[in-house]
Amino acid sequence: MFVPSDRTDSNLARVIPLFGHRGSRTTNTEFVDDIEPAVESPVERLTPHDIELTPPTAEDEFAALTASKPIAQLRSLLEWLGTSRPITGTGVPRPGSVSELAKAVGVDLDARARNSRSMRDIRNLMTLWDAATAAGLIELTSTTAIRGPWADEFAHSLPGSLAAHRTALSHVIRRYFLSEDPLRQSQAPDVVAGQIVLAAMTGTPRKRLPEVGSAHSGDLYEHIIALMLRGLLDQFIADGWLVCDGTYEVPAPLRSTVLDAMKSLRYYETDDLNR
Repeated sequence: MFVPSDRTDSNLARVIPLFGHRGSRTTNTEFVDDIEPAVESPVERLTPHDIELTPPTAEDEFAALTASKPIAQLRSLLEWLGTSRPITGTGVPRPGSVSELAKAVGVDLDARARNSRSMRDIRNLMTLWDAATAAGLIELTSTTAIRGPWADEFAHSLPGSLAAHRTALSHVIRRYFLSEDPLRQSQAPDVVAGQIVLAAMTGTPRKRLPEVGSAHSGDLYEHIIALMLRGLLDQFIADGWLVCDGTYEVPAPLRSTVLDAMKSLRYYETDDLNR
């Protein structure tokens, strides 16, 4: 993807999203912008270490975790797994069973994914598969995936599997911020989305972002970045660990899990929003 030399990711972290942007590029360094409606900057340079939380009760936390979409998908994955499934030498289901797994967990495969030679090339399925492994829901031998030590309690939503639920959802959240998509070379959407998520656990959450403006006006690169950012936030909301009723907020019972995921990012270990 072409990145204008005067629009680095660090600059974009300050100016995007240019939702409702109308303007024209007059020179290499000058932009004439007319932004309607005005959009507050979502970047406050927060880190996970700036967030202080009141721990939820185990009952409230467990109820919120079990209600999230990724956890429901992992229960479906275990139902699909049964007692065991054959895997490839790289530790993933064989190509012939990938479509069946996708259908079981409610993941729509595009043409590229359907023609993939390995599930390792299908990001959303790999996120769930790796989360199941990390949480002890499945174990891998050289030829087979079998049920892990927490599989049965997790599948039946028993409170004893609270830690496995935390680990699983935290892994899913973390993977959103570790893109390996070659078409997504800019990290600006991750930077801004991360700031919105962190602010969503404070007393000053960010306001809902308006719809992305027309691609025929303003800067195309910024338009693409804004679409990516809005797509990330919409996915978080669909997963159930971010809500938006005028402002973005992480439900209180899920904040500990979300914060753990954000703390695990190398990006915040360096406290560098420019990556």
